[in-house]
Amino acid sequence: MNIRDYRNALGSFPTGVTIVTAFDADHQPWGLTANSFTSVSLQPPVISVCVAKSGRVFPTLSGSNHFAVNILSADQQALALHFASDVENRFTDTNWIKGNAAPILPGASAHLHCVTHDRVDAGDHEILLGRVTSYTHAPVPPLVYCRGNFFAASH
Repeated sequence: MNIRDYRNALGSFPTGVTIVTAFDADHQPWGLTANSFTSVSLQPPVISVCVAKSGRVFPTLSGSNHFAVNILSADQQALALHFASDVENRFTDTNWIKGNAAPILPGASAHLHCVTHDRVDAGDHEILLGRVTSYTHAPVPPLVYCRGNFFAASH
C-alpha cells in the first residue's frame, strides 16, 4: 500500500481540529494537535483520541490519568499548526490556563476535561479513551481540516 496515497484518501474526510493536553509527572504542560477525535458514548460520556506512539507527547498522555481536549475555534489555525510542529516546548509563548488537571487553551469552541477510561493498542497509535468529567463550550465556529486545508464550519 502506498502510505502517502492512503493518507490522501483519509484526508478526504473533513474533521474538527483539537489540541489534546496533559501535565507530565513534573507538572509541565504537554500538548499535540489531533484530528482523530470522536464521541464514543453519551452514557457514560466517553470520547476517543488517537495518539501516535512515536510522538514526543505520547509518554505524557500514556502515563497520565487526566487530559483535556480543546476543540479549536475557527480563528485558532495558527495554534493548531504550532502544536503540530516540532517546536520543543509548544507552551512557550502560548496563552493557557491550568484547568481541572490538564492545560486549557482559551478561545476554543469547547473544552472537555477527561479522566482516562481506557487505552487500546492500535498499531502505530494508541486509542486514548476519556470519560468526560466536565466541559465548556462557546457559540463560535469550530476549525475544520480537510485535504490539507483549514476552514471555518458555519454555525
